Amino acid sequence: MSKNFFIVDAHEDIAFHLNYLKRDFVNPSVPCMITLPWLKEGNVRLVFNTIFIHPKHKPEKTVQSALDQLSKYEEIYKQFKNDVYQVKTPQDLSKFGQSSEIGFLTLMEGADPIEHVDKLEEFYNRGVRIIGLAWNDKNQYASGNDTEDGLSEEGVRLINKMNELSITLDLSHLNEKCFWEAVELTNLIPIATHSNARTITDHPRNLRDAQLRAISERGGVIGIVLYNYFLKIGDKTPTLEEVFTHADYMVNLCGEDHVGIGSDMDGARIEYFPEGLKTIADLPKIAEYFCDKGYPEDRVEKIMSGNFLRVLKTNLKP
Repeated sequence: MSKNFFIVDAHEDIAFHLNYLKRDFVNPSVPCMITLPWLKEGNVRLVFNTIFIHPKHKPEKTVQSALDQLSKYEEIYKQFKNDVYQVKTPQDLSKFGQSSEIGFLTLMEGADPIEHVDKLEEFYNRGVRIIGLAWNDKNQYASGNDTEDGLSEEGVRLINKMNELSITLDLSHLNEKCFWEAVELTNLIPIATHSNARTITDHPRNLRDAQLRAISERGGVIGIVLYNYFLKIGDKTPTLEEVFTHADYMVNLCGEDHVGIGSDMDGARIEYFPEGLKTIADLPKIAEYFCDKGYPEDRVEKIMSGNFLRVLKTNLKP
């Protein structure tokens, strides 16, 4: 591989892992997949840093868990101000690739912490720029892939408010009914931060061809997720080959402008990730493998960073 690609990772569960396991961001004493040194080593220059509410925290600790995670990110911005910066506007993206600093753009994975739609602006002011309406379960707005209901009236109101604030809709985790209702309501370019192709791996968290096309036809991007159960083909433990298989299927179905990376590292146990991809520092192996499979460098650059950057530059409000 002749080029050292900069990377945008559209899904990293950083603050939840730091808070829940009370671990250090630089020298952790517990097994993990993401540290600041590994982000640097992996040439990751932009992260969609999540707010994720563990099912054990619902409903009593939902809001507090979200606020604690936001506080953890704010602590990171202060403690590591020469290494990490917060992304809120298109102007903030101008740093991408121009320095070794890593941008954090906050994604709320499941809108449970937003008690009422009129509370959305409070989260926006603290940096939330992408929202997935539900996780696997059902909340006051939408239903995830473990449930069957559609959007509630409050869910419709939430998307309308997201449109006003220029908050991007993340379609990962929604069940099919909610997916189709939500994608028709957003005025922004939609994305799926961490979903694979259901035709390749028949798992309810993956997206059907029509869903993949719906995102790409609206200019959106689907992030390849590295979790084994969403990659698995047959009984074989996933490797870089399965990552390529999903990406190549989407490239052929949707076009090279609509595929990215959404690792979901630290979103599950280390052993649930492919061989050779066990820390965030391993992400450059994906680019190398794609090049070795014959992808041109400009296509690999789009997948590793350019496609998600394009969407953000359009969707974020100056």
